[in-house]
Amino acid sequence: GGQFKREVTVDGQSHLLLIREEAGAPDAQFASWADAVIFVFSLENESSFEEVTQLHALLSDLRGAGDVALALVGTQGEPGTRGDPVGMGAARGTPGSPPDSPDKISSSSPRAVEDARARALCGDMRRCLYYETCATYGLNVDR
Repeated sequence: GGQFKREVTVDGQSHLLLIREEAGAPDAQFASWADAVIFVFSLENESSFEEVTQLHALLSDLRGAGDVALALVGTQGEPGTRGDPVGMGAARGTPGSPPDSPDKISSSSPRAVEDARARALCGDMRRCLYYETCATYGLNVDR
């Protein structure tokens, strides 16, 4: 995974985000370090959505479900490489921007995860914001 820094302004105050991109299941060190977690899944890949559900359950086992701010991001185009359909990032501070991904939902690559299912999962996660992104159209890329 990568590590990134980004300065953001929230309610008129500047905050420095330290963002780590993680692959695989969260461990105790990750769970204790993170103030916020962004789960990213592909809207056209059912298994990536199921994996996000499992990763959240593991994180909840390591740290109380309400102790970490969460964001769930459904993206058009698989996060990372084709072999890595799910991603998880952690931020110290306020959640950062979701990653850019190329569009690929089409008749040949249909949407597998409907908005209502993703919003239901976000509701189950508590303290969770849900966004769908589309890099081609700039939808929620800067949120």
